[in-house]
Parts: sequence; structure tokens; C-alpha cells
Amino acid sequence: MGSLSLSLSTVSNGTATPRSPPSLGKMVTVLSIDGGGVRGIIPGTILAFLESKLQELDGEDVRLADYFDVIAGTSTGGLVTSMLAAPDENNRPLFAAKDINEFYLQNCPKIFPKSG
Repeated sequence: MGSLSLSLSTVSNGTATPRSPPSLGKMVTVLSIDGGGVRGIIPGTILAFLESKLQELDGEDVRLADYFDVIAGTSTGGLVTSMLAAPDENNRPLFAAKDINEFYLQNCPKIFPKSG
């Protein structure tokens, strides 16, 4: 199985400074998101809540990707992973966790068509 990892950044005054994952012997943080089809709404809800709490602590510009060395997922979890880790033009996460559920609600019929 493949996985997706993101090179982390530390945000200060709106500027992202690249950070490498910890070296051998230090803790590596991993966010693993399970699959489950349209049930991606469940992890989307939990991840949006977690990100909102982290933003209360560290500022509105932080994203979940700022806290994990590796983000991986299977099936629909891989789609969520891609949303959380895909970089924008400033090498910051393109989507916030709060965007996941709206994406699923709008695109679910196209991604998971009913079989007849």
C-alpha cells in the first residue's frame, strides 16, 4: 500500500519555514485515516474538530499537517489524506479539515455512485 507524507512547515508571521521529520531515535507523529466510502464524513467531522481546537491554541492559520510527520490513509482515508496534505502555492495545506465534509457532501454521488 502506498502512503502520502508531507514535508512539514512551521508558520510564523504568515511565512512557512520547511521542517524535516525527526531523526532516528525521536518520536515521529503519524496520522492514519481509515477508509469507509462515504463514511469519510465521520473522520472529516473529527478532524475538523481537532483542527479547530489546535487553532484555538496556536492561531487560525495552523493546519493538521503542521502537527504530523506522516499522514496516511486507505481508500476514502487516502482522499482525506490528500486534502490535508496537498500543498498550495505557498507550500501550505490547500484545504482545511473543515473543508472535508463539504467536499464529501458535494461530490459523494460522483465518487461513490450507486450500483444498480
